[in-house]
Amino acid sequence: MPVKFGDSETEENDENENSNINEFTTWRDVTYTDQPQSKTNFSTGSKTVGPNVPLNCTEPIDFFRLFFTDTLLEKIVLETNKYAQNRIAAQRLSARSTWNKWLDVTKEEITAFLGVVLNMGTIPIPSMKYYWTKDYVGNIPFFRDTFRKERFFQILWMLHLNENVSTNRNVSTRIQKVSNFLDYIVDKFQAYFTPDREISIDESVVKFKGKISFITYNPKKPTKWGIRIYVLSDAHTGYTYAMLPYYGSVTTDILIRPDLPVSSRIVLQLYHTLLTANPEAKGYHIFTDRYFTGIPLAQELLKLSCYLTGTINTNRKYVPAVIKKPAVTKNNTVAAYRSGDILLLAWKDKRIVTILSNYDTSGTTIIERRKKQAGTVNIIKPNVIINYNMNMGGVDKADQLASSHCFMRKSCKWWRKLFFWELEVCAINSYILYKVSARRENRTPMSHFIFVRKLVAQLVGDFRDGADSKPGRPSTSVQEERLNGKLHILRHCENVKSKDCSVCSNRKIKGGRHQTNYFCDTCTRKPGLHVGECFKKYHTKENYKT
Repeated sequence: MPVKFGDSETEENDENENSNINEFTTWRDVTYTDQPQSKTNFSTGSKTVGPNVPLNCTEPIDFFRLFFTDTLLEKIVLETNKYAQNRIAAQRLSARSTWNKWLDVTKEEITAFLGVVLNMGTIPIPSMKYYWTKDYVGNIPFFRDTFRKERFFQILWMLHLNENVSTNRNVSTRIQKVSNFLDYIVDKFQAYFTPDREISIDESVVKFKGKISFITYNPKKPTKWGIRIYVLSDAHTGYTYAMLPYYGSVTTDILIRPDLPVSSRIVLQLYHTLLTANPEAKGYHIFTDRYFTGIPLAQELLKLSCYLTGTINTNRKYVPAVIKKPAVTKNNTVAAYRSGDILLLAWKDKRIVTILSNYDTSGTTIIERRKKQAGTVNIIKPNVIINYNMNMGGVDKADQLASSHCFMRKSCKWWRKLFFWELEVCAINSYILYKVSARRENRTPMSHFIFVRKLVAQLVGDFRDGADSKPGRPSTSVQEERLNGKLHILRHCENVKSKDCSVCSNRKIKGGRHQTNYFCDTCTRKPGLHVGECFKKYHTKENYKT
């Protein structure tokens, strides 16, 4: 059964909270008079807020390779080749199987593969096979020139990030397929950026409807089925700083503070990640939605010199009755109550909004609001809600960029969905680093779309292994294989009547088709060759075509 989440649900673990917590029985009305509380000054210690990138990072690929390093690419190449060899060796292949033509991938090939995937996000098409169509209406030469369709899908199907260490199918074993990769990327995220004072914590959902035990379902969300990932991001830029994938009980068991509700533990775990990366940090201000916000969480964060502001469900534990049914009968009216450092405020707009803060006061501001019929009107709006609306959207900013140019295809492998989602996040964080760095230098940054397009061109580079690349230009690996000076064995065709000779046959000219009943069994592509001169030319000359 899927785990069901909802913004309006109350945490079922509330009754397990620490019994020593302040019961918050004394609440005083501060709707009209509220005094600011003493605050910890914000500091990141020796680190500077914002990007911390090398001076030679100027091009899109420079920022992207901060995350997808040579070490990571070499690991992906190693595991992909190892997985492919094991899978192919374990199967009995037919003569026409595509896996007879498998060649180990290289770092250059994987890099170009990532570029092609990112470009697919900028050109949405219903099915991946249509990227290679030669139809006049949908013809996109880039894909055919860069990869043969067969080769691209070979890499896609065999892509692997970690060795299959066991046939055990329990969750803790299965998540190893992608968890090390995610941890590596997150470490890089934290190494090259320091969030500003305002940070937001929210959930992202990677769309997936396959059969996994930790799939989540929320009928109120646009993406109802999927894998939930809790994200800590910089509220101003949308930079993803830390993340926590939800794997069910495996995730719950590793969260800190088991005496608190799960929703509070998630926030504390993500903030603990920030403090681990920067132990000198203090005075941060976290913004959350009503799934996470609670009085115990606000109290625990204060102990860590951290502040919390977030909408809250009024049926949460310790929320007083006076705020559950506040005296706000007219629009733009406010009711606020305080207990120590904790402020609970209700404001009636189109509906009643209840918010908690251990940072702001109950003060209000008159702002202008546009009306469809009446132009603009002045309304009274609490400062705490103004601040919340300004700073809560950090995760949403990243989601908006991801949805603009997103490669998210159907897949039966859940970890592959997480890999491609993380690839998109890397591209987005790269763009944010570039944009902030450019503005620091008083340069006008390029748009996100242009940045991704330029990144694709730099990832692909001069790599060409496509069917429509230069005629007669074999890939480097094939050329090395046929010119390696080793023994090549010629065999008679048994499963098919004949093949075109790779040396002397040319179907593009009239009468140029020359067929043979023999092929080289040593070469991976099994090229058809005439006995004698054609066989000799193919294995001794770089330009063998006659």
